[in-house]
Amino acid sequence: MMRKMVYGLATSLSMFATFAVSVASYVYVYQGDTPEELLK
Repeated sequence: MMRKMVYGLATSLSMFATFAVSVASYVYVYQGDTPEELLK
């Protein structure tokens, strides 16, 4: 029983980590153009 709980927790944490990394990558890649004021 304990082994199933640990396995389920590990699976949930790894799914959450994968989701967090993919969202961060998406935000980083699609952040848009830099405003002209910041380039001067």
